[in-house]
Amino acid sequence: MVEYLTYEQYEEYGGTLDEEVFAQLAFEAKAQIDWRTFNRLHNETEIPEAVKRCMYYLIQLLSTQLSYVVPALESSNDSTGGAQITSQSNDGVSISYNVLSASEAVEQCKTQIADTINRYLNGITNTLGRKLLYRGIYPDE
Repeated sequence: MVEYLTYEQYEEYGGTLDEEVFAQLAFEAKAQIDWRTFNRLHNETEIPEAVKRCMYYLIQLLSTQLSYVVPALESSNDSTGGAQITSQSNDGVSISYNVLSASEAVEQCKTQIADTINRYLNGITNTLGRKLLYRGIYPDE
């Protein structure tokens, strides 16, 4: 089975995850691409650059999701996935937070994954000339 993005390529693109974490996230990213492309890359020997870049970005998204959701799941107090400061004043010491639940963060990541795949792979074809994101069925599929 062909890899869509090797660890060495990931590092060349600027990736900083260790190889074990990369492997886990790459498996999920590949599954997402395969699901949305109807496995049209399974028999490819040469992976298009757009697919490699898409994999890199998906791994970054999944890594961010992990860093955001895992602490929330480990927390016994609530299900927040962390908070981002939306406003802050100094002298009156007023801070406002935007808090997402873990499930909201996961849903947001799913949307970002779909958008990323659509953006990167729109119009990209495999070696048989079939568009990866074509929602129909080609004659011999």
